[in-house]
Amino acid sequence: MGKKIYPELAVAVASAAWGLFWIPLRAFNRNGLPSSWAVCAQFLAPLVVLLPWALVRALRKKPTGIGQYRTGLLVGCAVTLYLESLLLTTVARSLILFYLMPTWATVLEVAVMHRPLTRIRILSLGLGIAGLLVLIVNNGLLSVSLNLGDALALLSGILFSFGALGIRRTAEASLFEQLFSFFLFGSLAACCIVLLPLLPECGPPAWSQAARLAPWLLLMAVGFLIPVMSGIYWGSRRVNPGRLGILLQIEAVVGILSAAVLAGEAFGFRQTLGAVLVIGAGLIEVLANQGMASEGERSPAR
Repeated sequence: MGKKIYPELAVAVASAAWGLFWIPLRAFNRNGLPSSWAVCAQFLAPLVVLLPWALVRALRKKPTGIGQYRTGLLVGCAVTLYLESLLLTTVARSLILFYLMPTWATVLEVAVMHRPLTRIRILSLGLGIAGLLVLIVNNGLLSVSLNLGDALALLSGILFSFGALGIRRTAEASLFEQLFSFFLFGSLAACCIVLLPLLPECGPPAWSQAARLAPWLLLMAVGFLIPVMSGIYWGSRRVNPGRLGILLQIEAVVGILSAAVLAGEAFGFRQTLGAVLVIGAGLIEVLANQGMASEGERSPAR
């Protein structure tokens, strides 16, 4: 009984840690790393740490995760855009818009995987769209409040849904393959996005600033990013999918509350209602998938 709680605890702690990731990310931004480069560094530093092990595995003819480039690029690009949004809009709006991904995942599952559009899924879709409208619509449908950070958060959730769909269709990889693939293709995506003229502060940091922050970036990689992603990947393979979906929602709750308390970000009625609707949509979708899985297990084999 005691052993079964460890994967769930690992996912819960890792999700809560991701909810606080805006704090060091913004700290690097304030201390000399332009927004896009601050995000890029969060992928490059762990990649540098993992690269020697990847080379050893390659020499021993073991897979490294490079072959997962399709899903790796989608997920890496999604997380890159999400981290960018944390620097360009409020944490609450970024998290709420990103966590619309169960809504997009439902659309993809129905359209691509031909899953049935049940009543509970229609309810989930309705809540998700309602949460989006509450958050971005001001006075009538013609007055939409959506800045660049909001748009990036919204797009990141859509891309993540495509990446998650791809992961479901690939063979299970080892923990190292998942980690290396995530940081490798995340680095590629972040390096490409940093060149986009749409993003502010596109210029690279001065060498003196980069050198001064390098030890802190490596410490962040070893002490936070690699352990947190390991906890999520390791735990997610051992936790019931329904519980996993619920545990991952901890990130949104911790992120929103911490930003309101530590950063003094306004969190009024509209933000609260939007968060409740979007998180509720995600939980309903999780329960719907779990219910369908349970029915599949009870039904006789054909």
